[in-house]
Amino acid sequence: MPSGISLIVFAFKGFIQKKVFIDIFIDLINLDLGTNCLPDAWMNLMLPDLQNLASAFTVNSELTDWRRFLLAAAQPWPVPSVAQLLKTLHSFKSADVAGSGFVTQEYYMQVGLWFKGNEDLSITKSCTEPLPLDRIKHLIKFFFRLFADARKDPALLNYTDMLLYFASHSDPVEGVYRALSIATGTYIHRKEVASLPYVAFPYTNIVPNENTLIEDEEEVLDYKGEGIISVATLLKVFHTGGSKGEDNHRYSNLEKEGCYDKYFIKIYKELGTEDLTPIPVALLLKHPFIQDLINRYQEYKLPVSIAFWDQELCECIY
Repeated sequence: MPSGISLIVFAFKGFIQKKVFIDIFIDLINLDLGTNCLPDAWMNLMLPDLQNLASAFTVNSELTDWRRFLLAAAQPWPVPSVAQLLKTLHSFKSADVAGSGFVTQEYYMQVGLWFKGNEDLSITKSCTEPLPLDRIKHLIKFFFRLFADARKDPALLNYTDMLLYFASHSDPVEGVYRALSIATGTYIHRKEVASLPYVAFPYTNIVPNENTLIEDEEEVLDYKGEGIISVATLLKVFHTGGSKGEDNHRYSNLEKEGCYDKYFIKIYKELGTEDLTPIPVALLLKHPFIQDLINRYQEYKLPVSIAFWDQELCECIY
């Protein structure tokens, strides 16, 4: 997969100026003298290709989420159910006895993720060769490196932030509900209401394994309860402005300006909590702004694979 060293060093928080993202790729293409940083198919990408690639993972027309890009490039990996996400979250919390929200790599490896290495990975039709047997082991290590704060000694992983990335779903509205479940630590049930249509991302090939996303109802029941959410937690779920393309709805200016914090505070006060104490998610979901935001938020759409990556997946995956 493409090396993420430049991105991890350059923009640890996960967002980078779109132009800088493109410039890094141009440098990798121009300077790749036998280093194998990129698959061969990517070496012929032109500026328009790179611009489209960056746009697929760009929010607010300004910032590219390079972690989402690397997750897409790392496909295939087992897509977790919400029950698996919650089980993993609570396992990390049990290991995190200090309640810091962070774990070291040692504890991360001890806890593990929702997959162990014997899963049947869904891959693209163009790839018929078996994947390396140790690929899952490498992926688990890669995910720690992707999300951990290497500026700390030892490196520390914010496990909730990591799991929010894996909340992504082929239906972005369902992805938001999965993210809310992770943020609150309880299963947030989505009422069956059709979501608004969305535009597919260019240069991505959305082919989710639907069997993986079917929830085990008995397991989900273990995590049911009244989800309570604070303004700070809500901001972690909606960490960026949410709409791509033309923002023509009534809250588009707020999204472009990154003013969710001010509006969320206003919402909490409207819902009767002047001191901004956490409120039930069920109450929050009744607010028209939150309903509108959920239906239009695209950051939890699952980018399963990148189209021109597929043709060399078998040769270049590791």
